[in-house]
Amino acid sequence: MIFCPKCGYKNDEDAAFCENCGENLRSKSENGSTVSGMKTSTKLLIGLCIVLIAGLGVTSGFLLQMNGAKANPTSSVNQSAAQVTYKASWHEVTSFTGAADDMRSFNTQGKQFKVVMSATPLLNYNVNSMSMDISDSNNNLLTSGSLEWEPTEALSEKQKTIEVTGQPGTYYLNIYSNELENWTVKVYDYY
Repeated sequence: MIFCPKCGYKNDEDAAFCENCGENLRSKSENGSTVSGMKTSTKLLIGLCIVLIAGLGVTSGFLLQMNGAKANPTSSVNQSAAQVTYKASWHEVTSFTGAADDMRSFNTQGKQFKVVMSATPLLNYNVNSMSMDISDSNNNLLTSGSLEWEPTEALSEKQKTIEVTGQPGTYYLNIYSNELENWTVKVYDYY
């Protein structure tokens, strides 16, 4: 609200003249600033925004130029084929399937291998199981693993992975089956 300086009447904020007495409510200096357009503070704010945007543009251009200089080194490197690095990964060595007890052997090249055993039980409402022993070439037992189903358990396939660390060479699997429809053993070598 704006008050009339002559009669004291309460006028709307945007009124130019008093509704009661007709007195001019705007001073001559105010009328000049509103006629010309924007206030000085608005002009300063717009100018500041332009300066900030220009500064950000220059800074980002400078950083991109520095990043490009680091990504493209000027020195060259000659590398022979013998220096190519090799990354080890898992390779399937062999796969066995069956339904009864069995003994199998396999050879490894790396210092680590894994054996993945999976089986499906018979529908007989008994305890069904598969167990496996892993031995080295000197017949030393390295590790064992087993899968079991209770009499009331669902007849779904189960799987277990056993990882072994050892030297490259020959290893043996002793597989023991109890009331299974089938089993599968896959051996993977890490080299």
